[in-house]
Amino acid sequence: MNALGSRLPGVLLLGLFVLCDVAWGRTWTTIEGRRSQGELVSFEENQVTLLIDGREYTFPVSRFSAPDRAYLMKWKAEKRCGICRETVGADKMQAGEQIYHPACFTCLVCERPFLDRQSIRRDEWGGLVHTEHFRQVPRCGTCGRMFSKKTAKPEQFFSDGRLSCLACLRDAVTDVGTLDAVAKRVRLGMSELGLPKPTGPLTMRLVSQKRINQEVERAHGRGSLRGLTMTTFRTVTGGTNAGTTYTHEVWVLAGMPVVECTSVLAHEFGHVWMNENFIEASPPSVEGFCNLLSMHALQKETSKLAEVLRKNLEMSDDRVYGRGFRDMRQQLNKLGWSGLIADLSTRRVHPSKRRR
Repeated sequence: MNALGSRLPGVLLLGLFVLCDVAWGRTWTTIEGRRSQGELVSFEENQVTLLIDGREYTFPVSRFSAPDRAYLMKWKAEKRCGICRETVGADKMQAGEQIYHPACFTCLVCERPFLDRQSIRRDEWGGLVHTEHFRQVPRCGTCGRMFSKKTAKPEQFFSDGRLSCLACLRDAVTDVGTLDAVAKRVRLGMSELGLPKPTGPLTMRLVSQKRINQEVERAHGRGSLRGLTMTTFRTVTGGTNAGTTYTHEVWVLAGMPVVECTSVLAHEFGHVWMNENFIEASPPSVEGFCNLLSMHALQKETSKLAEVLRKNLEMSDDRVYGRGFRDMRQQLNKLGWSGLIADLSTRRVHPSKRRR
């Protein structure tokens, strides 16, 4: 979300591989000879997911050396549990095409094993619950992963009501140093599109959901947002200091994983650019354009979480953020980035000249 007025309201992109301090897992080698350590999470449809330094990354199998590809094919051929990914022997349970250890094939809520003909819900990460328990199971507010309330850590339950799985919590942005590193990457991606850095000073703050909601309510906005941009401008019409100056403040929800924080910052930096250029457009066009920048940032990420967040952007039924994104994507497909930015730039209208 955005507010504008004179007083209105791998951090790294791992291209496979960076050496990491991981005490466990296999050493992997790319076709270029680069090496790194990571734990194999899954191998599906020629896509390999590795856990590297606590974060999941997905790569095409073609990136790996011949010995690693042979190891992957052997690994894939073995029968493995859909929960723990360890090999399964004769004693096994089956649901659809997936097999499980009997001890793993249990509901995350009641912890009882699934029986024949019982209805089961499964998330994108392999978690299982009885269908009647689906509304009771905690789900990560970022990735949608289900987890057991009984075995969860207290820090997975935020004071503002948010929930986080352990994977997202391990990667949470909770300090300004990490936030600055994420912002640096986001600005680089935006410069590649032809969007310059803001001319005015920009301050970023990690804040609570409650603080964002309070400001949104004060500005007569809507929704439970992950980020908020506030721009103050000052225009001098005469003298040696004639012109307009800007001051920007970007609030980012504390505790989001790096990938989600990247998406949110890209969106908010889009508002900063539109504010400095006084772009006059409908809310769906404004938020849709900013979501295009979120998608651009997410397309540079290789993790499964980035894939989930991209899907959420594409499938959103929100009339402003979802429909606006799809409409602006059509414009992007027609005009390209340079053409779309040029088209938006023609809509520059200084607030003093806008109709009241």
